[in-house]
Amino acid sequence: MIRKEYKTSLIKLGKFLVIFLIVDFTLGMISKQLFFSQETGKYARSTYAIQETNAKVLIFGSSHAHRHYVPEVIETEMQKSCYNAGAEGQQLLYHVALQKMIIKRMQPELMILNIDEDFLYHTKEAYDRLSDLHPYYSDYRDDLKPILGLQSKLVDFKLFFKGYQTNSTIMHVIRYYASPQLDYKGYRPLFGKVKPSKHINEEAQSKIEKGAEDIDQNFVAALHMFIATAKDHNIDLVFVTSPTYFTVDHSMNTSFNRIKAIAEKENIPFVDFFNDQQFMGKPTLFHDPSHLNNDGAKLFTKKLADQIKKFK
Repeated sequence: MIRKEYKTSLIKLGKFLVIFLIVDFTLGMISKQLFFSQETGKYARSTYAIQETNAKVLIFGSSHAHRHYVPEVIETEMQKSCYNAGAEGQQLLYHVALQKMIIKRMQPELMILNIDEDFLYHTKEAYDRLSDLHPYYSDYRDDLKPILGLQSKLVDFKLFFKGYQTNSTIMHVIRYYASPQLDYKGYRPLFGKVKPSKHINEEAQSKIEKGAEDIDQNFVAALHMFIATAKDHNIDLVFVTSPTYFTVDHSMNTSFNRIKAIAEKENIPFVDFFNDQQFMGKPTLFHDPSHLNNDGAKLFTKKLADQIKKFK
């Protein structure tokens, strides 16, 4: 009697698992189809960079890359096609993954990585936001597993389920179908002028620098990997910092100093626009103290293009 009940329970469990997997597969395929049909928004931009662009110049970095580098200006000044693959809020682990997926299909002539001074400091958000890579796992498992595995050792188990790969993207799909998010070859301009205030200035100047103990070795390894991948594929690489509204002093910033040291050791050109006199304190060029507006972005991109042409 007990054996019969045990057998019945196993059969029911088996049926449940089969139904669950069928539902997961069906919903996963539908959501994946919706995901890859997006035409605007952050996922549409990353998908385009991975699957479609053949641009000779690619931009990588966080919001400072996404909002500051104008492909149209680079194309005019350098006579090379350009796409801005910057992603707001993303840090080095994401950029390495994106670079590896792109390289699978095409090789640009030049990659520009916008450097944030705190790139090497540990942040939980840098790991959490790697979920943006989940929808690409099925097609790029070998490239993504080492990176996503830093966040969870169960990455293969979690991403076995098709629904899990895209479950956090549905609201984005709906949002951008209802209200398209326009961009210009990946670049999204900001408009308006910064409104200076004593409070903002004091806040910027009172930032507490972290020490060597806050350096995340995974981020250091990611930076080395980004460099190595570019070199292995004979792709020129340039590190750039964006202009700042206020005067900044990063002499005690362990992360920034480490990045500069790595760039020097690896012979990577480093174009530093921090404290550039043409931008500092110019409200007509900034949307907020951290981001250039469209006028500032165009001026910055032109100045950068002029600098890069001198490297040739």
